Amino acid sequence: MKILITGINGQVGHALMQELSEYELIGLTRQDCDLTNLDQIKQVIDNHQPDLIINPAAYTKVDQAEDEPELAFKINRDVPKVMAEKARECHIPFIHFSTDYVFDGEKEGSYVEDDPTHPLGVYGESKCAGEEAIQEVGGLTYIFRTSWVYSNIGNNFFLTMQKLSQKQGDHKIVADQHGIPTSSQFIAKHLKSIIPQLDKNSIGIYHLVANGKCSWYEFAKQIFTQTNPGFNLEKIHPISSHEYDTKVKRPANSVLSNVKITNTFNLKLNNWDKELEEVINEA
Repeated sequence: MKILITGINGQVGHALMQELSEYELIGLTRQDCDLTNLDQIKQVIDNHQPDLIINPAAYTKVDQAEDEPELAFKINRDVPKVMAEKARECHIPFIHFSTDYVFDGEKEGSYVEDDPTHPLGVYGESKCAGEEAIQEVGGLTYIFRTSWVYSNIGNNFFLTMQKLSQKQGDHKIVADQHGIPTSSQFIAKHLKSIIPQLDKNSIGIYHLVANGKCSWYEFAKQIFTQTNPGFNLEKIHPISSHEYDTKVKRPANSVLSNVKITNTFNLKLNNWDKELEEVINEA
């Protein structure tokens, strides 16, 4: 099977290139394919004629998206729409990644796939629009929402906290936002199990996240504990969202239910803190 993967310098794309190495992989960077050039995307797909398209590439700058809405919507809505159209034209499956930020965080309990979306900012709106565009195209399309993605590369909360754990000062971490930390390694290894099971009966939206949930504060404490056991945890202070100034409000609750994906693809999922251990051990 020949698989085309976008955004291979990003967290998820990089992990997929490693995990799916048994397949014939076509990994695309920005240099290989300019995602702002929709015609070039079509041409690249035509040239390579893949058997599966996976699109982890995305505009992910939550606050900056407020100043660059056109770019955010182009990357997060228009690009996946074109890919879905090409996939349908070629009668091949298309896998796209979305986000917990399509929800507003007002729900009590875990979000299921059919819950109404209500994003709080341009980033979430653009990702939500991408989901809708893909579903309108139809075909063999699969959307995997994930949350709080981290890895050993790039810019993410895990690496930021890991660096802070080496400094003995006081650190303030938001404690009133809850979600599920999800490593790119976790995403890639379970997608490897899912790919052979893809068929017309399993198209749709799924939540690909680990078990459990936590706040950013609890996530930070786990990172500090596991990367620097000697750190004094009393130096980490919980704060509320309004004490941490951001341009865009984040969902207070973005916990995603993974029951549907577990049942559909017969997955065995670890708790998020167990996945964190694996990422740290492989660093």
